[in-house]
Amino acid sequence: MAVKTKPPKIADDTARRPMAAGRIWLVLAIALLVGGILNAPGLRKTALGQPLGWQRDVAIFLGDRLNEVSNPLLLDQPRAGLQALAGRSGDDDVDLSLPSPTRPANPQLPPKVPVKKSFSPLAPLKVAIAGDSLSITPGESLINLSPATGSISTIGSVDGHISTGLARPEVFNWPAHLSEVISAGGLDAVVLTLGSNDDQNLTGDGGVGPLLSPEWETEYRRRVGGLMDSINAKGATLFWLAIPPMSNDVRYDTRYKPMNEIVRSEAAKRPGKVVLVETEPVLTFFGGGYAQYLPTADGGFIQIRTGDGIHFTRTGGDLVAEAVLAAMRKTFDLDSWRTPSTTSASKKGATTTTGPTPTTTEVRKKK
Repeated sequence: MAVKTKPPKIADDTARRPMAAGRIWLVLAIALLVGGILNAPGLRKTALGQPLGWQRDVAIFLGDRLNEVSNPLLLDQPRAGLQALAGRSGDDDVDLSLPSPTRPANPQLPPKVPVKKSFSPLAPLKVAIAGDSLSITPGESLINLSPATGSISTIGSVDGHISTGLARPEVFNWPAHLSEVISAGGLDAVVLTLGSNDDQNLTGDGGVGPLLSPEWETEYRRRVGGLMDSINAKGATLFWLAIPPMSNDVRYDTRYKPMNEIVRSEAAKRPGKVVLVETEPVLTFFGGGYAQYLPTADGGFIQIRTGDGIHFTRTGGDLVAEAVLAAMRKTFDLDSWRTPSTTSASKKGATTTTGPTPTTTEVRKKK
């Protein structure tokens, strides 16, 4: 009896054949293109935030082209929906607009100095502290020193954002941010430190270069004045800290001094509403300039600047904070609540003496 045998199976090499390299690259290119279209808003924002240079220009060009496809076809909506579910709506928004000054460029009459406002423990001066990385240590010192005044209330912690300024609103838009902060907090004053990151070409609306060219200075002055007026329009007084001396003398003399002068001249146009707090006098000795250490009363020295020659030690931050408090005392009445007042009665010729306004602690005890 013959045994039937099954014919041998022929291996299907086509099923196991590796994909050609060209196809792999094609699939990857399509995947990247689809991913880029779906995430076009985020890619554009990332491109705008890159360091200035040709790489940024190319990235922005590609991001804009992807956005031109994604937005009309609503292909960016899945990303927006996921952001909304995560509570991060608006993450891809980029505000490149910066306000212009609202004060007339050449007013016929000098600006009026506002009436000096009084503050006390029961009605304290509400202050927010914000700025670039140079704002953080002095801001913390100001928060620590303010309670001793009895009439200043700092709101929250220091609102510090490193590597920010007015040069690149796509990285961080300070006028828009501070407008929201002031509106939410009902603030009386803002202590602001900006400028040390602005010695570069300007981007955003009105962007121009090169650094410190006449066109650059005109645009930077517009941004400075616009920020000042936007803060004043919310009812807050602005205390702007001048850029301090740096260990890099050339950079400070050729870049930061002219920028300080722009802020100084714009503040002078707004007396009582914008105060430039000069930092150099409290951070230097023996004729000015950069100082890493300052002499102490006992004949020693104490470090006021960190090793990078830019930022502050705690002692340096305290010195700057004390300069801010001194400027506030010149601008506001922070201490009259401590002094007893005497009121003459029109009848019987008698006088009534009242003590100082009770502190917050005393008020709580009475309750």
